[in-house]
Amino acid sequence: MQFDLLNKVRTDNPMVLNIANSVTQSDVANGISAIGSSPLMTNYDEELKTLAQFANGICINIGTLDQRQNELSLELLRLANQFNKPVVLDPVGIGAVPERLSFAEELLRNGQPTVIRGNAGEVASLVGVSWSAKGIDSIDDGHDQSIDEMAQACAKKFSCVTVVTGETDTIATADEVAHVFNGHKMFTTRVGTGDMLSSLIAVFAGVSTDNVFEAAKMACLVFGLAGQTVMDENPEIGPAEFSARLLDKLYSITTADVEQGGKFDEGNK
Repeated sequence: MQFDLLNKVRTDNPMVLNIANSVTQSDVANGISAIGSSPLMTNYDEELKTLAQFANGICINIGTLDQRQNELSLELLRLANQFNKPVVLDPVGIGAVPERLSFAEELLRNGQPTVIRGNAGEVASLVGVSWSAKGIDSIDDGHDQSIDEMAQACAKKFSCVTVVTGETDTIATADEVAHVFNGHKMFTTRVGTGDMLSSLIAVFAGVSTDNVFEAAKMACLVFGLAGQTVMDENPEIGPAEFSARLLDKLYSITTADVEQGGKFDEGNK
C-alpha cells in the first residue's frame, strides 16, 4: 500500500473537477477540501474545456440526471480522455433504474473512465449480472468470491480500475484484486458517503496517475478508516454528527494512523 499518497495529496493540493449529485454536492466538496485537495464543481458548459485542462482529477456522478447535465457529463468524459486526466465514474442507481443504466452505457460507449466506483448492484448491472438492488443501495450479504469476479469482469470490460464498495471494499483491475476491510455500517445510513468516496478516489488518482490501482486502494483505506475511527470513538452518535466528525477525521488523519489502523490485503493476481 502506498501510504505516502496521503502526504502527497496534502503537499500537491490537487484540483478535482466534479459534475456532482445535487443532493450531496456540499458533502463532496467539503470531503475533498478536508483531505487536502481543492474541489471544483461545474454545471456550466462554457468553462468545461478550460477546467478539464487545469484539473488533476475528474469525477462524474450521475445521481441527479437531467438532459443538460447528461450532455455535460458526456462532454467532460470526452475531455478527460482528450487531456489524459484520470476520471472516476459513479453510476448512481443504475442497478434499480433502467434509464440510469441506459445513460451510463451511453457514457461508456463514448468515453473511457479510469475508475468505476459503485456498489455491488450498480457494478453488476454494467456486466449483466443479476444482483438484488433497490434505490442507491445494493443488498450485500457480505464479501464473497462472486464480487471479486464481478469487479474483475467490469475492469476487463471497460479497461479500468473497478471499485465495489460494501462491507468490504473490493478494488480490481483485470489482473489483480485487493480488499479494504475498514468501514462501518453508518456509511450506509448517511446519504452521500459513496459520492464522497468517488471524488476522493479522483483526488488520490490526481497525484498517482501512473498507478491508479494504488490510488483507489489508498482512497478506500483512508476513507474507510476515518469512518470506522469516528464510530469507534463515538459509538452513540447518529448520521448528522457522523457526517461532521467524518470531515474532521479526514482533515486530521495521518499516514501513521493509516499504517497502524488500516486493514487490507495488497492484491492478488
